[in-house]
Amino acid sequence: MLSLMDLVWLALLVVLVNHWWRSRDAKAFALQYAARRCKELNLQLLDQSMVLQKSRLRRGDTSVLQWYRRYDFEFSSTGHERYLGSVELAGNRLLGIEMSAYVTSE
Repeated sequence: MLSLMDLVWLALLVVLVNHWWRSRDAKAFALQYAARRCKELNLQLLDQSMVLQKSRLRRGDTSVLQWYRRYDFEFSSTGHERYLGSVELAGNRLLGIEMSAYVTSE
């Protein structure tokens, strides 16, 4: 028979696994958004990696709490320099992409 404390630990484990799973999905979405933007601008997404910079709960447009995440990535316009960009998500919804100023090869 499960005790109340066992149920609490089990619920906590389920919450942690769910958060980890959704965070993994959010990172994949952020990578897709960054890759699409780089392709639109004829830039090269470097390392195919996203680095989580910020993660917090925040109220969205509908006043519902959701996870806000900001991922950083690197891109290049000429293949020689590295520039920094960031993707901001609310859940898996794109809030914005910021990219630092870069030199074009033309």
